[in-house]
Amino acid sequence: MNSKNKNEKSILFISTHSFATNPRLVKEIELALKKGFKVSVICFRFENWSLEINEAIKSKFQTQINYFEIPGNRKPIIPWILSSSIFTFSKVLLHIFPTNACLLSMTSNKRSWLLLRKLKSISGKYDWMVAHNIGSMYPAIKFRKKFNAKVGIDLEDYHPGETNDAIAKSRSEKLIKYLLPKADYITAASAPILKEYKKLVPFNCTQEVVMNYFPKEEFVPPVMLDTPIFQLVWFSQNISYDRGLEAIIPIVDNRPDVELHLYGNCKVDFFKEWIEGRKNIFLHAALPQAALHKELSLYDAGLAIEPGRDQNNELAVSNKILAYYQAGLYIIASDTIAQSEFLKLQPHSGIVLSLNDEALEDRIDRVLLSLESIRSTKQARYYYAWSQSWETESEKLLELWKGVG
Repeated sequence: MNSKNKNEKSILFISTHSFATNPRLVKEIELALKKGFKVSVICFRFENWSLEINEAIKSKFQTQINYFEIPGNRKPIIPWILSSSIFTFSKVLLHIFPTNACLLSMTSNKRSWLLLRKLKSISGKYDWMVAHNIGSMYPAIKFRKKFNAKVGIDLEDYHPGETNDAIAKSRSEKLIKYLLPKADYITAASAPILKEYKKLVPFNCTQEVVMNYFPKEEFVPPVMLDTPIFQLVWFSQNISYDRGLEAIIPIVDNRPDVELHLYGNCKVDFFKEWIEGRKNIFLHAALPQAALHKELSLYDAGLAIEPGRDQNNELAVSNKILAYYQAGLYIIASDTIAQSEFLKLQPHSGIVLSLNDEALEDRIDRVLLSLESIRSTKQARYYYAWSQSWETESEKLLELWKGVG
């Protein structure tokens, strides 16, 4: 399968997500292809809102990658039943073997077993196996010898902090403590995330913070609007509860001088409770990444209103805030640890506020009254952001990947 000449290096990317739900994975694949690496990928396909976007990304790659796709839904039924049963049974066995890494991985994500199954069935040699998300880390470590590969682990999130359940958090911490010291390199999507992992477990491999910036080409110069209506935007894969919107919607509700545009897959219950009947709130379907980034040029300000609902939410620099930054939008950000640090370094780019502040409405009112100055500095923000992009940030990854052979 992976026959290669002396100068050709190969990478196997592994994820428990699809292309559509793991944009950081897609960027790394595109980078590897552009720089002449031979690329193989194991990831999932879901029959839901993400399918159309996922198929478009697959079509773009065509035959450039060696692609192994695993169904992520209930069809075919047998693998789904097996993975679900193993997921449940592993929780029981952990009472007997509480530090078993395989069992911990099975309980971290039911797709972890499906990845192990796929890796067992394929052959080849790779210079690197790169694991994205917690369910793919143990499979990469488990099969590194089979593929004669070094292992890179990407920490886009602080996985133990993705839950407030004490038992689930403890399991995640045990798995992380076993896996990270075995990696050959570790990348993290923010400095706070890397700092928190290093509190949990010491590791001596190469570490890099690789921010989740996007390619410059996905953004266009901002449109200079002449409407007196303040154009606010927010996007996510899913529009639902506990995303910060409940704090903002009552403030902008039916204000004639504001429009709020939401991009994503809206949950029915949330729509009925928070959006239906509000004339100045507009829903848009989820868009492919590049199309969404060009669409951002139409707006004045972007909402990065992470509610700090768990530890990971506090430590992550969201895709939203980076996309708004690169598009030149004024950023209205909630005061999570990571977002506060980001805007402290970029004070001209926006404002940090607390969603729990009794004066939240007054603070947002002051932003809305600054429409003229926000628009007059929009282009300056856009061109200033050119110094930070995926093109510059990804050089760190290339240096890591070159360190084999």
